[in-house]
Amino acid sequence: MQKEIVKAGRSSDVRVYFVWLPMLPGDNENESRSIARSLGPSRARHFYDPHRRAGIAFVEDHFHGYMREALEVLPKEHPLRERLAQRVEAPANESPLWDAVMFFAPGADWNSKSPRPDWWTKQIGFYGEGAPGKPTGQFLRNQIKDGSVESDWFAETREGMKLMSTRVSP
Repeated sequence: MQKEIVKAGRSSDVRVYFVWLPMLPGDNENESRSIARSLGPSRARHFYDPHRRAGIAFVEDHFHGYMREALEVLPKEHPLRERLAQRVEAPANESPLWDAVMFFAPGADWNSKSPRPDWWTKQIGFYGEGAPGKPTGQFLRNQIKDGSVESDWFAETREGMKLMSTRVSP
């Protein structure tokens, strides 16, 4: 998925920023640098956020509300409902945003609050790596009222880029 985003950044007026957070064992600055190098030369910028400040800010400013909206539309028996409820109740520093892709229109500024993404997708369930083209997890998008979708990172990234290109095209 990262290579697909970087490729788009090479061929268009897209700016790509990766923010790496330590969320799993083995997530550290050296690992994030290694992944960045594996993507090859590009205009993408990579940042390592050891204190997860960016993920915390986006949860506090936007994603707690988005998760509350998701709980309103998910059926009571949905297998991810309990996990989402726990994330909504948890302080942002215990459940920062990660495994998400956000798109912003040109000119988005980070001031006292994090910028509101124009389009986003967040993985909320992971099935494991499957065959190419097969869903690898459950995702929420900013069309929360539609509920979660089975998808994979490639499809989610392409969807966001397609939608953003129609929004920012002259």
